[in-house]
Amino acid sequence: MLPNGTCSLLLEPVIQSKCQSTNEMGTSEGFILLISSTEYAYSDKDRAWIRAVANKFRGRA
Repeated sequence: MLPNGTCSLLLEPVIQSKCQSTNEMGTSEGFILLISSTEYAYSDKDRAWIRAVANKFRGRA
């Protein structure tokens, strides 16, 4: 399923905000899949940036 040469991947879920009145957990609206041909683990800074991008998609589905 992944392209040839894929060496690393990161899957970040896009979570719908939880309902404040019922205190229910949010549901998944989708995900962001990042793949790279470079062999390295995504740094904390990379992950924070990716999480921020995923948060921008909340409620747009």
